[in-house]
Amino acid sequence: MRSTMLAICTALALAGAAQAHAFLDRADPRVGAVIRQAPRSLRLWFTQRLVAPFCQVTVTGPAGFGGAGPSHAAPGDPQSLVVDLRGPTPPGRYTVRWRVVSVDTHMTQGDFAFTVRP
Repeated sequence: MRSTMLAICTALALAGAAQAHAFLDRADPRVGAVIRQAPRSLRLWFTQRLVAPFCQVTVTGPAGFGGAGPSHAAPGDPQSLVVDLRGPTPPGRYTVRWRVVSVDTHMTQGDFAFTVRP
């Protein structure tokens, strides 16, 4: 009985710790999307509230890509970031790398890509 209670408590503690990180929930453009026209900005939604000044999103793209501005908190939504793209934004594959800090101070990171077709 005691070992069963210990196992249950351990499982609950680990489940709580796993939920304490901000992971990418969705993005616009979507992860892996193939789109016809390059967006003017990207928006990334996360599973936790973020500390925006400690978050970073970088975007790389094909030759001729004008780059991206710094990420900033989306107005009225503490769980999402916006990144404005600078022109030109030619057809090709774009890679988005993110590193975020949630309000509980945990840092997570990841990346995804989308493609702008000609």
